[in-house]
Amino acid sequence: MRRAPLIALGCLAGLLGCSVQDGTDTPAPTPTASTPMQGPMMPPSSGGGMPGVEPPPSAMCAAPVGAPAPAALLTRAQYNAVVADLLGDTTRPASSFPPENQVDGFNNNLNAHQASPLLVEKYLESAEKLAAAAVASRLETLAPCQPEQTPLTCGKSFTQTFGHQAFRRPLSPIELQIFDGLFERSYAASGYAFAVEMVLNAMLQSPQFLYRFDTQLAPPTPEKGAVPLAPHELASRMAFFLTGSTPDSELMRFTDSNLLELDEDVAKQARRLLATDRAKEMVREFHHQWLKLDSLPALMRIPTESDQGMLVGPDLLGSLDHFIDQVYWGSGKVSELFSSKTVFVSPALAPLYGVAAPSSGFAPIELPDRAGLLTQPAILSLLAHPDQSAPVLRGVFVRQTLMCLEVPQPPPGANTTPPDPDLSGTTRDRFREHTQKEECAGCHSLFDGLGYTLESYDQLGRYRTTEKNLPIDHTGQIRGSGALGLDGPLADVQELAEKLRNSQAVRDCMATTWYRYAMGRALTEDDSCSVDEVKAAFDQSNGDLRELLVAITLSTGFRYRAAVTETMP
Repeated sequence: MRRAPLIALGCLAGLLGCSVQDGTDTPAPTPTASTPMQGPMMPPSSGGGMPGVEPPPSAMCAAPVGAPAPAALLTRAQYNAVVADLLGDTTRPASSFPPENQVDGFNNNLNAHQASPLLVEKYLESAEKLAAAAVASRLETLAPCQPEQTPLTCGKSFTQTFGHQAFRRPLSPIELQIFDGLFERSYAASGYAFAVEMVLNAMLQSPQFLYRFDTQLAPPTPEKGAVPLAPHELASRMAFFLTGSTPDSELMRFTDSNLLELDEDVAKQARRLLATDRAKEMVREFHHQWLKLDSLPALMRIPTESDQGMLVGPDLLGSLDHFIDQVYWGSGKVSELFSSKTVFVSPALAPLYGVAAPSSGFAPIELPDRAGLLTQPAILSLLAHPDQSAPVLRGVFVRQTLMCLEVPQPPPGANTTPPDPDLSGTTRDRFREHTQKEECAGCHSLFDGLGYTLESYDQLGRYRTTEKNLPIDHTGQIRGSGALGLDGPLADVQELAEKLRNSQAVRDCMATTWYRYAMGRALTEDDSCSVDEVKAAFDQSNGDLRELLVAITLSTGFRYRAAVTETMP
C-alpha cells in the first residue's frame, strides 16, 4: 500500500496538537464549562425561556449574540456519509474508528470529540484505501482528462474541483499552489493515476476535510460583537446538521453565487435538504442518540418463564426507525409522536404482538393500546430487564429524556439491583419499597409514578392486564415538573401521553434538545435568545417537527459566531 505523502502526514500530525483555523496553526480548543445552561437533566423554567434560565428581557435579544465556534471534527457517521457522497464509497470505513465521547447523550460535541493518535492512524489508513479504490474504479469520472488536454491541466482542474467539494469551499491560492505542486511531483514520478491518488490521499487527511471550520480567514483587525457566518460556512453548518453530510451540488452552487443571506433563501434550502434521503438518515441518527439506542441491536429478552432468551433488538430497532420515519415524513407533527397507535412489525415481531406477519420487511399495524413513542415496543423493551418490566428505568426516561427534568443520582451504596421476579406479587408490588422507605421516597416519587403508567406492557412491550394472575395497577402521577397544569394523578399511559402531547414544557424540551444537537455543544446563557426564537417558531408552526429544524437554521445562534477578538499571527 502506498504511504501518505509528506504533506498529508504533516496535516495529520497537526490534528493532535492544533487545529487549522483562519489559515494558521492555533491552539486546539480546550473544553470549558462556560456556564452550561442546558443538559438533559436541567429543570424547565416557568416562563418560555431556556430550561433553568429565566427568559431574557427583549432588549437583551435585540442584537445578535454569537457563540464560540471551535473546529468541529467529523463524527464517524458524518465521515461515512461524506466519503459516500464524494467518492461513491459505501464501505463505511469509519465504523472501525474509535467511538466518539458522548456528552449529554450526543456524540457530536465539538469540545469532547477530539483527535487521538489512534484516530489519526485510522484517518491515514482510510485515506490510503479510499484514494486507491477510487482511482482504481472511477478515475475517468473522478478526474476526467480529454485527449486534447495535457495531464497537468487536468490535474489542476481535479485539484480545484475535488478540493472545492472536499473542503466545502473554494481552495485558497496557497492551497491550490500546494496541491498542484503535489500533483506535478507525483505525475513526474509515476504518472497521472498515481498523481490523482496522491492528491486525493492528501486531501482526505487534511484538517480542511476532517474538520468543519466556522472561521476561514483571519480578520485584519479585531472584530466586535457577533459575526454572521460566511456563505460557505453557513452552508456547511446547514448541511451537516440537516443531512449529516457535506453540502450537495445544488447548495454549493447556491452558495458559490452568494445567495445564502436572506431568511427566505436559508429556509428554502433547509426545506429542500429535508426532502433528501440523507435528512431521513440524520433524523434516525438523532433519535438513536437521543433515545440511547446503542445497545438495542444486541438486546435479548425472555418472553416467558419457560422460554430461553431471544434476540429481538435488530427487529425492534427497525420497527422504531419506521415509526420515526412515519411521524417526521408523514404528518410531521409532534402530537403524532405522542398519540399514534401505529406499530411496525416484521415477520419475527408479529407473533409477539398477536398480529398477522408480513411476508418480509416491516408493515404498519394499528394497536388500540398504544400511545405514540412511549409505547413503541423498542422503547418498552429497552427500558426493561430481561425477564420483567422496569418502572424505574421507564419513569426516568419520561422525566429526563422527554421532559428535560432533573433526575437525582442514587446515593452512594444504594442497592440498584431489581427485585427477583420469582417473588410473589406484581412488579409494582416488588418495587413498592421505593416509596415506603424514607431514604428512597424523595427521589423515586419523582419518576416511579411515571413508570407505573407503563406497567401494562411487559419486557417485550406486549400489552397485558394481569401479571402472575393479579390485576395490573397502571395508575401513576406526575410530580415536581414545575410546569403549569402538568402535575397530578394519572389514570394510565394514555393520559400521560395526552399530557405530554399538550405540554408546552415538553415541546420546549424537544426544541432545546434539537438545538443542542444542531450546535454540537452544551448551551450557555448566550444561547437563550436563539433558543427562544426556535421555541416560538415551533409553536407558530403548530408543532411541526420539520419546521422546527428549519427554525434552528434561521436562528441567530446558528447563523452567527462570536467575534475574533485578536488578530491571528
